[in-house]
Amino acid sequence: MQTDAIDTYVAAFRARCAVLRRPGRPAIEEPGVHGLLSGGDDPLARLLVTDDRAYDLLAALLPEVRAGMIGVVTAATRCLRLVESNPAWTANTVTAMVCRDLGKIPVAPLPKGLTLRPVRRLAGDEPDGVPLEDAVAAAMSADPRIEDEPRAFADYLRSLPPTFRLFAAVESNEAVRATSGSGVSGTYANVMFVNTDRDWRRRGVGRAMTGAALRAARDSGATQVCLDATAEGRAIYARLGFEVAAEVTRFFRSQSPASATE
Repeated sequence: MQTDAIDTYVAAFRARCAVLRRPGRPAIEEPGVHGLLSGGDDPLARLLVTDDRAYDLLAALLPEVRAGMIGVVTAATRCLRLVESNPAWTANTVTAMVCRDLGKIPVAPLPKGLTLRPVRRLAGDEPDGVPLEDAVAAAMSADPRIEDEPRAFADYLRSLPPTFRLFAAVESNEAVRATSGSGVSGTYANVMFVNTDRDWRRRGVGRAMTGAALRAARDSGATQVCLDATAEGRAIYARLGFEVAAEVTRFFRSQSPASATE
């Protein structure tokens, strides 16, 4: 775990929580753990555990957290075992990565045959944007690890603040072949929703879509960015100038039997 990089990752997470926080929703800022509990009109908790100083607090909170996401840095071994012992939470492991100079992200064009389009997520978005339902269907087809129902996944994406923007790569027949998105919280950005159709992989699509999301974030004032990379995406982000902050296990729990997606 690289100290400077993980500090940037934590700062970006905290900034994102500040944007998401609403009245009646408790915030957690304690040694080793940061985030939001459910409250107000949002039932999803969002927590990031960075070390085992959080163990006692996490043990007390866990029975009350009915839905949401808990990210645990793998160095926090006791906390990791604690959440793993609860079968209500499903998990995947990602690599937390950061780029501390968004201005250095290179421009990468989409391959011939694909066009970049915005996704119509909110009522005020561009009318010629790709319907959110089409983007969700393409993302879920590309990544079977997304276990939410399509409607629930779309509702989650709609619930994100207006500072989040989604993009799609489409063919001339309007078929969506890739997606990406970014959100801006102050000077920090995060990348999400990066998925590529299996038939279009290894052609630079993921790199181009990530670059498009990051340019949108930079244009909105972000200077640093963090993301959670899968094993498949880690090399792409390294080529874009990202560095590893830590390995993180993400635990999900939804209000329904299907797992939540972050």
